[in-house]
Amino acid sequence: MSEESTNVYEAPEAELTQANTSGNKPILNFERFSAWGVFFLSLITLGIYALYWLVSRANKANALAKHQVNQNLIYGYVAIYVINFVLAFTDISEVLSAVASIISLIVGLVFIFSLRTSLKELINEGSNEPVHLSGILTFFFYAIYFQYKINEAIDNQK
Repeated sequence: MSEESTNVYEAPEAELTQANTSGNKPILNFERFSAWGVFFLSLITLGIYALYWLVSRANKANALAKHQVNQNLIYGYVAIYVINFVLAFTDISEVLSAVASIISLIVGLVFIFSLRTSLKELINEGSNEPVHLSGILTFFFYAIYFQYKINEAIDNQK
């Protein structure tokens, strides 16, 4: 055994992100996942998966897009979401619960529409045809609709 042999106890090194090898198509860096999967996982986990989905896609979009979602907005929404979720299961005054819900709604809408702008930029960057993300569908079906549009863009740009 030579002295220059590799350390067998050393952690392996791996490229954890795939490089975009298809030119100027940043949307291809996103994973294709069923919109139905997003729907059912969100339903089963009482909306927690939708929150995870939003945060993970916002972080990925921030790494790729020029228009970035503010990190304070992301973590603020997560904190308010958790507070609102906990308040739903406690005997706290209805006024405080309503205020937390309204704050959660407002911050959530700002976060979702900010992410919509980033995703629209990423989808249209490598696309031959401009794609429009509906504001109404974003409002009602945010994570499911975004995943559907990401899948559609991946299929069109491959």
